[in-house]
Amino acid sequence: MHTERVVFRAIAGVALTATLAGGSAMVAAAADGGGLHSIAVPTASVATSEVLAFEASRPSTATAGVAETTAASQGNGPTISQAHKDDHAWQAGPDHCEDWNLTVDYRERPDRSTSEATAFDLVFTNVGSRPCSFDGWPGLVAEDADGGTLTWALASGSTSTLVVLPPSGGRAVAEGTAAIPSVSGCAEATSDHLRAYISSDGVGGGIVDDARIPVCVDGTWSLWLGPLAALHGAPGEVTPPGEPQPVPAKCQDEQLTLEFIARPDLSVVGASGFELVFTNATDTPCAMWGWPGLVVEAADGTRIGSSWTVGDMGEPFVLADGDAAIVLGSAPDPAAWGCAAVTADHLRAYVTSDGAGPGVVGTARIPVCADGSTVLAIGPLTAA
Repeated sequence: MHTERVVFRAIAGVALTATLAGGSAMVAAAADGGGLHSIAVPTASVATSEVLAFEASRPSTATAGVAETTAASQGNGPTISQAHKDDHAWQAGPDHCEDWNLTVDYRERPDRSTSEATAFDLVFTNVGSRPCSFDGWPGLVAEDADGGTLTWALASGSTSTLVVLPPSGGRAVAEGTAAIPSVSGCAEATSDHLRAYISSDGVGGGIVDDARIPVCVDGTWSLWLGPLAALHGAPGEVTPPGEPQPVPAKCQDEQLTLEFIARPDLSVVGASGFELVFTNATDTPCAMWGWPGLVVEAADGTRIGSSWTVGDMGEPFVLADGDAAIVLGSAPDPAAWGCAAVTADHLRAYVTSDGAGPGVVGTARIPVCADGSTVLAIGPLTAA
């Protein structure tokens, strides 16, 4: 994997904090389903939508993030499959999260609970100053007040996706259920807290939060935990907070044009400022919010750079015919980071919500690292 070169800078009052992707997977004890009475856990997409709804009811301090992929330039770095090149949500980048990077918040979910099981969410927050990534299931143990193990959780679900936690507040959620011991007819105890393990080797000490949960202690499985899911979607997909006023459908890639504008006034030592201008080129109004997914490409379409997102998402706004939205950003100088440089041909931004559009292309002759490690920092879309 390439060494990522990360620039922390300020652009127009926006703190530039990194949101990259990557890392390895750690899976909790996996259930094969044979002879086990499992309590089904909803899919990751449900987890995301429900936690966002929960978060909409209270102030949020999290930094939202959407990351695009880092690709190797031709002849450098690992080979990238065509499937990965075609997958706009494929990501690679920051180190795997470690226990000490994160806090965990146990939240009961009465809206998902049943007469047979108590539902809950585990919300993990990156409190570190660097982004980190995770793919899979946290290890989870229910403990008594003395730290003794009462039981541990089985993994629920068969697939997971890479989750990137931006620094200083980036969050992800894992959905869980706890079977009610009296229903299962098992020996019962009440936990004092839950300990989640994120570190790949499982020796990070775990992340602890208070959780009074009745659990089975005679070997009957009663805790189930789904994989981590980001609180925001794939590149180009950001869910607006709360319930905004009715707005038109979100803008699609095909409705927009993109112009790259150098902004020397926003430049700092080691990084050049720029502005992206997205214009609605149709007579159909559309809504925008969040961040575009953004990649740097050579003339032949090879990815030679990626992006991370910074700042707060803000409220949706409408682009009528000819209206524009802007994104401020910075591009690290290859010379400042000791890498061989090549000149990019264009930027490709993905605005369509599911990231499946063709992207919006704008010419951008900017120097980037030839090894594909350049990461542009971009703020959210705002009305021009």
